[in-house]
Amino acid sequence: MKQEGTQFQKKVWQELKQIPYGETKTYGEIAKLIDKPRAARAIGRATHNNSIMILIPCHRVVGADGGLTGYAYGTKAKKFLLELERKNK
Repeated sequence: MKQEGTQFQKKVWQELKQIPYGETKTYGEIAKLIDKPRAARAIGRATHNNSIMILIPCHRVVGADGGLTGYAYGTKAKKFLLELERKNK
């Protein structure tokens, strides 16, 4: 499945695919990895616009303090997915 998006979004989504199962990265870490260190909020918007959440695991991105900030499908779903992955890692 091919997802439509801007070049920036595609770059973010590609980076999200690199987060290992059962692990997380912060929005800031993703921003640094794509050479946009001040773009943490834009990373959040790109993850929100991800329409294929299982193939592009946006649930693995957390706030700077490790908190479960925003998730298009709800933070309950994000928590469930992260706990499931950690338990089955």
